[in-house]
Amino acid sequence: MLTSKRTQIYWLSQITGWGLFVLGNILSASVQDSLDDGTSNGIYLISLFIFIIGILTTHAFRALVHHWNWKRLSIPGLIPRVFAAAISMSFVFVTLNTVFTGVISGADFAFTKGVLIPFLLNTLNFSALFLLWSIIYFAVHVFENWKRGEIVNLELRATQTEIELNSFKSQMNPHFMFNSLNSIRALVDENPTKSKEAITSLSGILRNNLTLGRHQTIPLKDELDLVEKYLSLEKTRFESRLNIQLDIAEETLNCHIPPFMLQTIVENGIKHGISKKIEGGRLYLSTTVKDDFLVITTINTGQYKPEESGREGIGLINSHKRLALLYKGNASLTITPLSDEVKVELIIPTT
Repeated sequence: MLTSKRTQIYWLSQITGWGLFVLGNILSASVQDSLDDGTSNGIYLISLFIFIIGILTTHAFRALVHHWNWKRLSIPGLIPRVFAAAISMSFVFVTLNTVFTGVISGADFAFTKGVLIPFLLNTLNFSALFLLWSIIYFAVHVFENWKRGEIVNLELRATQTEIELNSFKSQMNPHFMFNSLNSIRALVDENPTKSKEAITSLSGILRNNLTLGRHQTIPLKDELDLVEKYLSLEKTRFESRLNIQLDIAEETLNCHIPPFMLQTIVENGIKHGISKKIEGGRLYLSTTVKDDFLVITTINTGQYKPEESGREGIGLINSHKRLALLYKGNASLTITPLSDEVKVELIIPTT
């Protein structure tokens, strides 16, 4: 539908532009003939030829632009090509028009000195016309690409906002807050120092949820800080039922990832996996760099059966959307069910 509309606009612009040019040419020739007490014989036929050959020339140029992928070029690379194309189109246009005019008038056509100089001047004049046509054509595409980029950025910001709000809502939901505060209350008398650490972790989680989501990507070390605070709280709640294993490569700490993505994966592993087991389970988290890609792997006790609910959770859906918007298909998030565990692998380019 969009392609059809753009095609209609293109042909309407072609017909309107060349139609106005030809109309101006007819009026100018008619006025000149009146001043010279001449006639306007052949003006309409020549103007019709100019109209047709003008549209065909520019349309052929458009086809070559698509074939050579000129719209992907940078402006410095495009400028000399556009100038060369304008001169080439003008040469073809003036040559055909000169030959046709000679045929209509019955004059013998030859590149004599008297013909060559006007021919070169016409070529120069029409080069400016074709250059203007090319500038307008590429300006429209630059504007469309800018609008398309703005739409992608808006989608990305909207998705980030949704992720931030969902993450904050998840941490603030009554179940999470009730369990966290109960765990902290139980520690107040038994272990005041540990209760203070738990309160600090909880406040850190809430603060990070409000600040980290303002960025498209953040260093992995910042995300890990959030994850460790979350795991510290969950360790307080589950105690020996939660076994945490971290294997973090030093070179990965400065790699960038979308905020809350790893925290969402870890939270899902505990909420939908370990918490459903009476005996608890383990959460394994590793990071490494392979072939210019950051590879984050989590393995948690539990089972992954999306077919039972018919769809993935909102956290995973949003994660896939964010990766697609940010990395254009160069990142992936895969979930692999094991015998009694679930493996999640997040792969993101480091550059």
